[in-house]
Amino acid sequence: MTARANPFATCHLERIPFRFPQGMGWETLLKRLEELNWCASIVGGNGTGKTTLLEQLSPQLKKRGFEPVMFRLQTESGMKEKDRLVEKLREVKAPGFILLDGAEQLSTRQWLPVRGAASEAAGFIITVHRTSRLPVALELETSAKLLKNLVESLTGGMLPDGEAETLFHRHRANLRDCLRELYDRWAG
Repeated sequence: MTARANPFATCHLERIPFRFPQGMGWETLLKRLEELNWCASIVGGNGTGKTTLLEQLSPQLKKRGFEPVMFRLQTESGMKEKDRLVEKLREVKAPGFILLDGAEQLSTRQWLPVRGAASEAAGFIITVHRTSRLPVALELETSAKLLKNLVESLTGGMLPDGEAETLFHRHRANLRDCLRELYDRWAG
């Protein structure tokens, strides 16, 4: 099987619309963000969909006249990269809108200048693992049921009974890692 033919390949995963918690949707989230003056956090553990939500939020913001700019920090991001982030954020002025993925990578010493640098932007949305720094717009959680639904939409079929629960617990609720394991299984 070619990598592209694998239903769990990145190109297929990126096409899946974000699955909001029950009772939520784009309008609800956008209203909440507006109430928070477009300055908020999306909170959740690894593999809960924070990055996916942030990426899919970008076109929603464009529809409202904003110009979203995405920044990403990863575990491997070094001190110099984090320090350069402040310079890059200062360049974003309204209607520019900052989307910062991985803000938990910043220490308090690094966070304060980042927060100040974002003040000229029309909005500032971050993803973090725990509640902190900015008001929470949405807190994300995963479930074995969500994993099962995602697999069904990718493969058109279902996992064997109990498999979603097994994967979910083995990967400690990290759906990204569950889907990576399924990618490897399909490839193998």
